[in-house]
Amino acid sequence: MIKLLILDVDGVLTDGTKVYDENHNVLSKRYMCKDFTAIKRFIAADVKVVFISGDSFNETMANKRNIDFYCSRSSDLSLDKSPFLEKFKKKYKISIENMAFVGDDYFDLSIIKRLNFTYCPSDSPQIVKDTCEVILNSKGGDGVVVELYDLLVGKYFEEPLEEDVVNLDKQETSSEEMS
Repeated sequence: MIKLLILDVDGVLTDGTKVYDENHNVLSKRYMCKDFTAIKRFIAADVKVVFISGDSFNETMANKRNIDFYCSRSSDLSLDKSPFLEKFKKKYKISIENMAFVGDDYFDLSIIKRLNFTYCPSDSPQIVKDTCEVILNSKGGDGVVVELYDLLVGKYFEEPLEEDVVNLDKQETSSEEMS
């Protein structure tokens, strides 16, 4: 049973494209809103969701959506995400056997190799596809989380009430800023 969904951000929630300024600062990324709705549906179905990324740019977006964010780029500039599994186990009181991960790139392999429920977008490098349990049909940034939700609902959790999803949306800072 899946109780925690760990999502890489760039290449999963986005297509991996970053727009930079002349000083190499990230200016923007492209996300699909339907994926954020799917995340709310996971949460409403009692599946905790966290973001893990080597790019701290994504933290503000996660915070505005009330999603725990973890930056995997450590002080030694390592991108190894697997040490976070122990943190997740303790913080969320969930065994590693109940964690799922969606990643798309070489730096996701360390965590993919440690979990049973692993997924990747269809445009992931072959080494990631060869290592993941399931290759999704969606490309990064093109509804990966929506597809994953549709694949797992009914199998690992039940569809939540619509009002629970709507209430989660109302609690997001990003929703308040859009009004």
